[in-house]
Amino acid sequence: MFDNFANRTTLMVLPVAAMLILTGCKEDEATAAPAPDPVDLSQTEDLFTQPVKANPLTSDPNAVVVRVNGEEITRGEILEMMNIAMQQFGGRVPPQQLQQIRGQMYEQIKNDLITKKLIDAEVAKADITVDEAKVAETIDQLKSRPMPEGMTLESALAAQGTTLEEVTENIRTEMATRQLLESKTEDVPEATEEEAKEFYDSNPERFERPENVTASHILIQFDDSLTNETAIAESKAAKKAELEKIRADIIAGTVTFEDAAKQHSDDPGSKDKGGEYEGIQKGQMVPEFEVAAFTQEIGEIGDVVETQYGYHIIKVSDREEAGTVSFDEAKEQIMAFLSGQKKQQAVADYIKSLRDSATIEEIAM
Repeated sequence: MFDNFANRTTLMVLPVAAMLILTGCKEDEATAAPAPDPVDLSQTEDLFTQPVKANPLTSDPNAVVVRVNGEEITRGEILEMMNIAMQQFGGRVPPQQLQQIRGQMYEQIKNDLITKKLIDAEVAKADITVDEAKVAETIDQLKSRPMPEGMTLESALAAQGTTLEEVTENIRTEMATRQLLESKTEDVPEATEEEAKEFYDSNPERFERPENVTASHILIQFDDSLTNETAIAESKAAKKAELEKIRADIIAGTVTFEDAAKQHSDDPGSKDKGGEYEGIQKGQMVPEFEVAAFTQEIGEIGDVVETQYGYHIIKVSDREEAGTVSFDEAKEQIMAFLSGQKKQQAVADYIKSLRDSATIEEIAM
Protein backbone atom coordinates (compact mmCIF):
# COMPACT_ATOMS: atom_id res chain seq x y z
CA MET A 1 0.00 0.00 0.00
CA PHE A 2 2.78 2.39 0.86
CA ASP A 3 5.21 1.19 -1.81
CA ASN A 4 6.25 4.62 -3.03
CA PHE A 5 5.87 7.41 -0.50
CA ALA A 6 8.12 9.64 -2.52
CA ASN A 7 5.26 9.74 -5.00
CA ARG A 8 2.65 12.23 -3.91
CA THR A 9 -0.02 10.44 -5.86
CA THR A 10 -0.03 7.71 -3.23
CA LEU A 11 0.09 10.23 -0.41
CA MET A 12 -3.25 11.76 -1.30
CA VAL A 13 -6.11 9.51 -0.27
CA LEU A 14 -8.35 9.43 -3.32
CA PRO A 15 -11.66 7.59 -3.32
CA VAL A 16 -10.62 4.87 -5.72
CA ALA A 17 -7.56 4.04 -3.64
CA ALA A 18 -9.62 4.05 -0.47
CA MET A 19 -12.16 1.69 -1.98
CA LEU A 20 -9.45 -0.72 -3.05
CA ILE A 21 -7.94 -0.61 0.43
CA LEU A 22 -11.32 -1.26 1.99
CA THR A 23 -12.21 -4.20 -0.18
CA GLY A 24 -9.11 -6.07 0.88
CA CYS A 25 -6.99 -5.81 -2.24
CA LYS A 26 -3.83 -6.78 -0.46
CA GLU A 27 -1.11 -8.02 -2.77
CA ASP A 28 -1.63 -11.68 -1.97
CA GLU A 29 -5.42 -11.52 -2.18
CA ALA A 30 -5.46 -9.55 -5.40
CA THR A 31 -3.40 -12.15 -7.18
CA ALA A 32 -5.49 -14.96 -5.80
CA ALA A 33 -8.90 -13.55 -6.69
CA PRO A 34 -10.51 -14.42 -10.03
CA ALA A 35 -9.13 -12.17 -12.72
CA PRO A 36 -11.32 -9.39 -14.13
CA ASP A 37 -12.59 -9.63 -17.66
CA PRO A 38 -9.74 -9.13 -20.14
CA VAL A 39 -9.30 -5.68 -21.62
CA ASP A 40 -10.04 -5.43 -25.33
CA LEU A 41 -6.90 -3.66 -26.50
CA SER A 42 -8.37 -3.31 -29.96
CA GLN A 43 -10.59 -0.58 -28.53
CA THR A 44 -7.71 1.45 -27.10
CA GLU A 45 -7.96 4.19 -29.70
CA ASP A 46 -11.52 4.94 -28.59
CA LEU A 47 -10.11 6.17 -25.28
CA PHE A 48 -8.42 9.03 -27.06
CA THR A 49 -11.13 10.22 -29.42
CA GLN A 50 -13.00 12.51 -27.04
CA PRO A 51 -12.40 16.18 -27.80
CA VAL A 52 -10.23 18.11 -25.37
CA LYS A 53 -11.72 21.24 -23.86
CA ALA A 54 -10.09 24.43 -25.05
CA ASN A 55 -6.85 25.06 -23.18
CA PRO A 56 -7.91 23.17 -20.03
CA LEU A 57 -4.37 23.05 -18.65
CA THR A 58 -2.93 26.46 -19.39
CA SER A 59 -5.03 28.82 -17.26
CA ASP A 60 -4.11 30.47 -14.00
CA PRO A 61 -3.18 27.73 -11.48
CA ASN A 62 -4.76 29.80 -8.69
CA ALA A 63 -8.10 29.89 -10.46
CA VAL A 64 -10.89 28.13 -8.60
CA VAL A 65 -12.25 25.30 -10.74
CA VAL A 66 -14.96 23.96 -8.45
CA ARG A 67 -16.45 24.59 -5.01
CA VAL A 68 -17.58 21.63 -2.93
CA ASN A 69 -19.88 22.73 -0.10
CA GLY A 70 -17.93 25.99 -0.17
CA GLU A 71 -14.50 24.31 -0.22
CA GLU A 72 -12.41 25.38 -3.19
CA ILE A 73 -10.39 23.25 -5.60
CA THR A 74 -7.93 25.17 -7.76
CA ARG A 75 -6.56 24.37 -11.16
CA GLY A 76 -3.08 24.22 -9.61
CA GLU A 77 -4.11 21.38 -7.28
CA ILE A 78 -5.32 19.38 -10.25
CA LEU A 79 -2.21 20.12 -12.30
CA GLU A 80 0.11 19.06 -9.48
CA MET A 81 -1.53 15.64 -9.29
CA MET A 82 -1.62 15.40 -13.08
CA ASN A 83 2.08 16.07 -13.48
CA ILE A 84 2.91 13.25 -11.08
CA ALA A 85 0.47 10.89 -12.75
CA MET A 86 1.79 11.71 -16.23
CA GLN A 87 5.34 10.90 -15.12
CA GLN A 88 4.19 7.37 -14.36
CA PHE A 89 3.45 6.78 -18.04
CA GLY A 90 7.23 6.85 -18.52
CA GLY A 91 7.17 7.31 -22.28
CA ARG A 92 4.82 4.39 -22.82
CA VAL A 93 2.19 6.55 -24.54
CA PRO A 94 2.68 7.85 -28.10
CA PRO A 95 3.20 11.64 -28.12
CA GLN A 96 0.16 12.20 -30.35
CA GLN A 97 -2.08 10.70 -27.65
CA LEU A 98 -0.67 12.61 -24.69
CA GLN A 99 -2.93 15.66 -25.12
CA GLN A 100 -6.06 13.52 -25.21
CA ILE A 101 -4.92 11.62 -22.13
CA ARG A 102 -4.17 14.84 -20.28
CA GLY A 103 -7.65 16.16 -21.01
CA GLN A 104 -9.32 13.00 -19.70
CA MET A 105 -6.99 12.78 -16.73
CA TYR A 106 -7.74 16.39 -15.82
CA GLU A 107 -11.45 15.58 -15.52
CA GLN A 108 -10.79 12.35 -13.60
CA ILE A 109 -8.50 13.99 -11.04
CA LYS A 110 -10.92 16.87 -10.63
CA ASN A 111 -13.71 14.41 -9.82
CA ASP A 112 -11.44 12.48 -7.46
CA LEU A 113 -10.61 15.70 -5.61
CA ILE A 114 -14.30 16.53 -5.31
CA THR A 115 -14.95 13.17 -3.71
CA LYS A 116 -11.91 13.56 -1.47
CA LYS A 117 -13.24 16.87 -0.18
CA LEU A 118 -16.53 15.19 0.70
CA ILE A 119 -14.85 12.23 2.42
CA ASP A 120 -12.44 14.48 4.33
CA ALA A 121 -15.41 16.44 5.64
CA GLU A 122 -17.11 13.22 6.77
CA VAL A 123 -13.92 12.05 8.47
CA ALA A 124 -13.70 15.34 10.36
CA LYS A 125 -17.38 15.15 11.28
CA ALA A 126 -16.98 11.59 12.60
CA ASP A 127 -14.09 12.71 14.85
CA ILE A 128 -12.15 9.53 14.11
CA THR A 129 -9.17 8.74 16.31
CA VAL A 130 -6.22 7.14 14.57
CA ASP A 131 -3.95 4.71 16.40
CA GLU A 132 -0.67 6.65 16.59
CA ALA A 133 1.23 3.42 17.25
CA LYS A 134 0.17 2.17 13.82
CA VAL A 135 1.22 5.46 12.26
CA ALA A 136 4.63 5.16 13.90
CA GLU A 137 4.90 1.53 12.79
CA THR A 138 4.26 2.53 9.17
CA ILE A 139 6.89 5.27 9.35
CA ASP A 140 9.39 2.79 10.83
CA GLN A 141 8.69 0.43 7.93
CA LEU A 142 9.40 3.21 5.48
CA LYS A 143 12.64 4.10 7.22
CA SER A 144 13.79 0.49 7.16
CA ARG A 145 13.48 0.19 3.41
CA PRO A 146 16.62 0.41 1.24
CA MET A 147 17.47 3.91 0.08
CA PRO A 148 19.82 5.10 -2.65
CA GLU A 149 23.38 5.30 -1.39
CA GLY A 150 23.97 8.41 0.70
CA MET A 151 20.25 9.18 1.09
CA THR A 152 17.87 8.97 4.02
CA LEU A 153 14.09 8.79 3.85
CA GLU A 154 13.95 12.48 4.67
CA SER A 155 16.36 13.47 1.89
CA ALA A 156 14.60 11.20 -0.61
CA LEU A 157 11.29 12.85 0.22
CA ALA A 158 12.85 16.31 0.03
CA ALA A 159 14.04 15.51 -3.49
CA GLN A 160 10.39 14.88 -4.36
CA GLY A 161 9.27 18.14 -2.78
CA THR A 162 7.69 16.73 0.36
CA THR A 163 8.61 16.10 3.99
CA LEU A 164 8.33 13.34 6.54
CA GLU A 165 5.78 15.45 8.42
CA GLU A 166 3.58 15.66 5.33
CA VAL A 167 3.91 11.91 4.78
CA THR A 168 2.98 11.24 8.40
CA GLU A 169 -0.10 13.42 8.14
CA ASN A 170 -1.14 11.70 4.94
CA ILE A 171 -0.80 8.33 6.64
CA ARG A 172 -3.12 9.53 9.40
CA THR A 173 -5.59 10.76 6.79
CA GLU A 174 -5.48 7.44 4.94
CA MET A 175 -6.03 5.47 8.15
CA ALA A 176 -8.92 7.70 9.20
CA THR A 177 -10.49 7.36 5.76
CA ARG A 178 -10.12 3.60 5.92
CA GLN A 179 -11.89 3.54 9.29
CA LEU A 180 -14.73 5.69 7.97
CA LEU A 181 -15.29 3.52 4.90
CA GLU A 182 -14.99 0.30 6.89
CA SER A 183 -17.75 1.58 9.15
CA LYS A 184 -19.99 1.89 6.08
CA THR A 185 -19.56 -1.79 5.24
CA GLU A 186 -19.96 -3.35 8.68
CA ASP A 187 -23.43 -4.65 7.82
CA VAL A 188 -22.53 -5.93 4.36
CA PRO A 189 -22.93 -9.72 4.42
CA GLU A 190 -20.07 -11.93 3.32
CA ALA A 191 -20.52 -13.89 0.11
CA THR A 192 -21.96 -17.36 0.58
CA GLU A 193 -20.77 -20.65 -0.83
CA GLU A 194 -23.91 -20.74 -2.99
CA GLU A 195 -23.04 -17.37 -4.52
CA ALA A 196 -19.50 -18.57 -5.12
CA LYS A 197 -20.77 -21.70 -6.87
CA GLU A 198 -23.08 -19.63 -9.07
CA PHE A 199 -20.16 -17.38 -10.03
CA TYR A 200 -17.97 -20.43 -10.73
CA ASP A 201 -20.59 -22.06 -12.95
CA SER A 202 -21.32 -18.81 -14.80
CA ASN A 203 -17.69 -17.99 -15.58
CA PRO A 204 -15.99 -21.20 -16.66
CA GLU A 205 -13.41 -19.35 -18.75
CA ARG A 206 -12.00 -17.73 -15.61
CA PHE A 207 -11.03 -21.07 -14.16
CA GLU A 208 -9.19 -22.56 -17.10
CA ARG A 209 -5.64 -23.40 -16.09
CA PRO A 210 -3.11 -23.39 -18.95
CA GLU A 211 -0.12 -25.69 -18.96
CA ASN A 212 2.57 -24.23 -16.74
CA VAL A 213 5.90 -25.12 -15.21
CA THR A 214 7.89 -24.12 -12.18
CA ALA A 215 11.49 -23.70 -13.27
CA SER A 216 14.72 -22.33 -11.86
CA HIS A 217 17.54 -20.85 -13.86
CA ILE A 218 21.01 -19.43 -13.51
CA LEU A 219 21.77 -16.53 -15.82
CA ILE A 220 25.20 -15.26 -16.80
CA GLN A 221 24.60 -11.99 -18.63
CA PHE A 222 26.43 -10.78 -21.70
CA ASP A 223 28.68 -7.73 -21.45
CA ASP A 224 26.72 -5.06 -23.31
CA SER A 225 29.54 -2.53 -23.00
CA LEU A 226 31.69 -4.32 -25.59
CA THR A 227 31.58 -3.17 -29.22
CA ASN A 228 34.51 -4.99 -30.83
CA GLU A 229 33.36 -8.25 -32.41
CA THR A 230 36.44 -10.17 -31.32
CA ALA A 231 36.09 -8.97 -27.74
CA ILE A 232 32.39 -9.85 -27.75
CA ALA A 233 33.10 -13.37 -28.99
CA GLU A 234 35.85 -13.91 -26.41
CA SER A 235 33.65 -12.60 -23.61
CA LYS A 236 30.76 -14.85 -24.61
CA ALA A 237 33.03 -17.87 -24.78
CA ALA A 238 34.36 -17.16 -21.30
CA LYS A 239 30.89 -16.70 -19.86
CA LYS A 240 29.63 -19.91 -21.45
CA ALA A 241 32.63 -21.79 -20.04
CA GLU A 242 31.89 -20.31 -16.62
CA LEU A 243 28.29 -21.52 -16.76
CA GLU A 244 29.36 -24.96 -18.04
CA LYS A 245 31.63 -25.26 -14.98
CA ILE A 246 28.74 -24.30 -12.67
CA ARG A 247 26.52 -26.88 -14.38
CA ALA A 248 29.17 -29.57 -13.97
CA ASP A 249 29.53 -28.78 -10.27
CA ILE A 250 25.75 -29.05 -9.78
CA ILE A 251 25.59 -32.38 -11.60
CA ALA A 252 28.56 -33.66 -9.57
CA GLY A 253 26.74 -32.72 -6.38
CA THR A 254 29.37 -30.32 -5.06
CA VAL A 255 26.79 -27.54 -4.95
CA THR A 256 23.01 -27.41 -5.17
CA PHE A 257 21.30 -25.61 -8.04
CA GLU A 258 19.66 -23.23 -5.56
CA ASP A 259 22.93 -22.28 -3.86
CA ALA A 260 24.66 -21.86 -7.22
CA ALA A 261 21.89 -19.54 -8.38
CA LYS A 262 22.15 -17.42 -5.24
CA GLN A 263 25.91 -17.16 -5.70
CA HIS A 264 26.28 -16.78 -9.47
CA SER A 265 23.02 -15.78 -11.20
CA ASP A 266 22.76 -12.31 -12.73
CA ASP A 267 18.95 -12.32 -12.54
CA PRO A 268 18.01 -10.10 -9.56
CA GLY A 269 14.38 -11.16 -9.82
CA SER A 270 15.05 -14.79 -8.96
CA LYS A 271 18.54 -15.32 -7.56
CA ASP A 272 17.49 -14.84 -3.93
CA LYS A 273 14.87 -17.57 -4.47
CA GLY A 274 17.42 -20.00 -5.84
CA GLY A 275 16.58 -18.94 -9.39
CA GLU A 276 12.96 -20.11 -9.19
CA TYR A 277 9.96 -18.82 -11.11
CA GLU A 278 6.59 -20.43 -10.33
CA GLY A 279 3.73 -20.99 -12.75
CA ILE A 280 5.46 -20.03 -16.00
CA GLN A 281 2.96 -20.11 -18.87
CA LYS A 282 3.72 -20.23 -22.56
CA GLY A 283 4.35 -16.80 -24.00
CA GLN A 284 5.76 -15.35 -20.78
CA MET A 285 9.44 -16.06 -21.47
CA VAL A 286 11.67 -15.57 -24.50
CA PRO A 287 11.30 -18.48 -26.98
CA GLU A 288 14.63 -20.19 -26.28
CA PHE A 289 13.94 -20.27 -22.55
CA GLU A 290 10.37 -21.41 -23.08
CA VAL A 291 11.32 -24.33 -25.32
CA ALA A 292 13.77 -25.62 -22.73
CA ALA A 293 11.41 -25.12 -19.79
CA PHE A 294 8.53 -26.96 -21.46
CA THR A 295 10.56 -29.87 -22.86
CA GLN A 296 13.02 -30.73 -20.11
CA GLU A 297 12.39 -33.60 -17.73
CA ILE A 298 11.59 -32.67 -14.14
CA GLY A 299 14.79 -32.45 -12.10
CA GLU A 300 17.07 -32.44 -15.16
CA ILE A 301 19.83 -29.83 -15.34
CA GLY A 302 19.48 -28.68 -18.92
CA ASP A 303 22.21 -27.76 -21.39
CA VAL A 304 23.34 -24.17 -21.64
CA VAL A 305 20.71 -22.08 -23.44
CA GLU A 306 21.49 -18.78 -25.14
CA THR A 307 18.92 -15.96 -25.16
CA GLN A 308 19.14 -12.23 -25.80
CA TYR A 309 19.92 -11.77 -22.11
CA GLY A 310 22.82 -14.18 -21.81
CA TYR A 311 23.46 -17.84 -21.08
CA HIS A 312 21.12 -19.89 -18.89
CA ILE A 313 20.96 -23.30 -17.35
CA ILE A 314 17.46 -24.38 -16.38
CA LYS A 315 15.99 -26.90 -13.97
CA VAL A 316 12.26 -27.75 -14.07
CA SER A 317 10.86 -28.75 -10.69
CA ASP A 318 7.15 -29.04 -11.46
CA ARG A 319 4.79 -29.20 -14.43
CA GLU A 320 1.01 -28.81 -14.49
CA GLU A 321 -0.96 -29.87 -17.53
CA ALA A 322 -3.71 -27.65 -18.87
CA GLY A 323 -6.99 -28.15 -17.08
CA THR A 324 -9.69 -26.52 -14.99
CA VAL A 325 -9.37 -25.26 -11.44
CA SER A 326 -11.93 -27.16 -9.36
CA PHE A 327 -14.57 -25.33 -7.38
CA ASP A 328 -13.10 -26.62 -4.12
CA GLU A 329 -9.72 -25.12 -5.06
CA ALA A 330 -11.24 -21.79 -6.04
CA LYS A 331 -14.06 -21.51 -3.50
CA GLU A 332 -12.32 -19.44 -0.82
CA GLN A 333 -10.82 -17.08 -3.36
CA ILE A 334 -14.16 -16.58 -5.10
CA MET A 335 -15.91 -15.87 -1.82
CA ALA A 336 -13.26 -13.30 -0.88
CA PHE A 337 -13.58 -11.73 -4.34
CA LEU A 338 -17.38 -11.50 -4.18
CA SER A 339 -17.31 -10.18 -0.61
CA GLY A 340 -14.93 -7.48 -1.75
CA GLN A 341 -17.25 -6.59 -4.61
CA LYS A 342 -20.15 -6.19 -2.22
CA LYS A 343 -18.14 -3.89 0.03
CA GLN A 344 -16.89 -1.92 -2.93
CA GLN A 345 -20.46 -1.40 -4.10
CA ALA A 346 -21.48 -0.28 -0.61
CA VAL A 347 -18.70 2.30 -0.61
CA ALA A 348 -19.63 3.45 -4.11
CA ASP A 349 -23.24 3.90 -2.98
CA TYR A 350 -22.07 5.86 0.07
CA ILE A 351 -19.89 8.16 -2.05
CA LYS A 352 -22.77 8.69 -4.48
CA SER A 353 -24.99 9.71 -1.58
CA LEU A 354 -22.39 12.26 -0.50
CA ARG A 355 -22.20 13.71 -3.98
CA ASP A 356 -25.98 13.74 -4.42
CA SER A 357 -26.46 15.73 -1.21
CA ALA A 358 -23.52 18.08 -1.73
CA THR A 359 -23.47 21.51 -3.32
CA ILE A 360 -20.95 21.17 -6.12
CA GLU A 361 -20.42 24.34 -8.10
CA GLU A 362 -18.40 24.02 -11.31
CA ILE A 363 -16.76 27.34 -12.22
CA ALA A 364 -17.02 28.22 -15.90
CA MET A 365 -13.70 29.30 -17.42
